[in-house]
Amino acid sequence: MDILEHIDKLEAMTTQAKRMPITGRAMIDAERLVGLIDQMRLAVPRNVQEAQEVLDRREQIINQTMLDARRIRAVAETDARSLVDESELVKLAKKRGDEIVAEAQERGARLLQAVEIQVRKKQSGADQFAQDSLAQLEEQVLNVLNVIHAGQRILSPAEEMLAANVSDALGAGKAS
Repeated sequence: MDILEHIDKLEAMTTQAKRMPITGRAMIDAERLVGLIDQMRLAVPRNVQEAQEVLDRREQIINQTMLDARRIRAVAETDARSLVDESELVKLAKKRGDEIVAEAQERGARLLQAVEIQVRKKQSGADQFAQDSLAQLEEQVLNVLNVIHAGQRILSPAEEMLAANVSDALGAGKAS
């Protein structure tokens, strides 16, 4: 029998007890009451023990749940830190990659600029060389032309004399 049944018996005993007139007090058989109390005492430890076992089991479940929750939380925090670290590594790698690309672009731009300057200098040097060469050629051609003109001038009076002599000679031959 469990404790609740004993309590029900106690209640029935009190309601069935003989009432005293005027005072309203009830008379209960003391032996029956003591016997019921003994039965209740015997039933209480069993019920209390069952309740304690339930409480112990509840405490074990709570403790195990707390341990599981801590373990899950620790794993989640570790995973989150790992993801953050990976994310940070990815960000750092991307940043470094961007820096390398920017440096390469700057270096490429500087190299192109240097090449353009060298090309302009070489072009300018080639143009200057061509102008100098053409000026020298012009000077040489003018010198040759001057020599030709001088030769023509020298030959010109002799030719005129020769032509006059030839004309004179031919004129004398036509007269004869």
